Amino acid sequence: MENQHILEDILRANLQNLDSYLKANKIEAFRLYNLDHVNYPLSIDIYGDNAVIHVYEELYPEVMPEVEGALKTVLNIQDCFWKSKAKKEIKFPQLKKKQTVVEEYGCKFLINLSDYLDTGLFLDHRETRKWIQGLSEGKIVANTFAYTGSFSIHAAKGGATRTYSVDLSKTYGDWTRKNLELNGFSTKDHWVVNMDTLEFFKYSLRKGLAFDIIIIDPPTFSRNKGSHFHVQDDHVALLQAAMNVLAPGGFILFSNNFQQFEMDEEALASCKITPKNDTIAPDFQELSPHQSFIITKA
Repeated sequence: MENQHILEDILRANLQNLDSYLKANKIEAFRLYNLDHVNYPLSIDIYGDNAVIHVYEELYPEVMPEVEGALKTVLNIQDCFWKSKAKKEIKFPQLKKKQTVVEEYGCKFLINLSDYLDTGLFLDHRETRKWIQGLSEGKIVANTFAYTGSFSIHAAKGGATRTYSVDLSKTYGDWTRKNLELNGFSTKDHWVVNMDTLEFFKYSLRKGLAFDIIIIDPPTFSRNKGSHFHVQDDHVALLQAAMNVLAPGGFILFSNNFQQFEMDEEALASCKITPKNDTIAPDFQELSPHQSFIITKA
């Protein structure tokens, strides 16, 4: 029990540090704990009255009940979902399947707590989404590698006249439609496109489409029908294709979470590239989970 009390104190302190920020902005999904104590090699994300616990190495048997006990004591957490991020995967039994809805900055998102490693919302990009919301009024926005469409929801909330949520996955496309519906947006104005991002840029060029804001937040690596994508190797071709459909005065938000990423500015000499260093949410400040850049025509 002594270790559980230590963890409870850590959780209370972390929550107190975030409390005013969370309440002021109606944020219901956030990271509460990240490797703050040697006995608990894990991170804890809160979604309403649920917790998703990411584990980075093998745990002692007593750790799970201690963590769940601390979360229930401090936050009255109802359900805990354990996910392995260890090099050698750890198997955790999922007691139930569960979805919930959370809010941030006036937008609602459907969260799947049980079925995937990720839940449908990347919490570290919360402030980036808010920033996009504030710039979207009257704009046409292309959100590529869209995942479940969270950037599109914020853009629509900010008054974008049209958004395109582009992702190769039909599952994520259906999820994006649910998020649009949750927020009262119509797919007549906010399109969901099941397509490879590079192919979408080529298609848009053929059709004469142009975008005021292009969001590109790719995975580090992906594979599709024998071809593969790596953000370091392929970012130049991707950004050059995006520049071809960028409207005058528009910008590209390019971000990725590959820690060793280096922008090839020489190959992109026709672009103005500005690092954007204020996109990390307060609950991720010590982690540097992603890099972001603003790219415009030089």
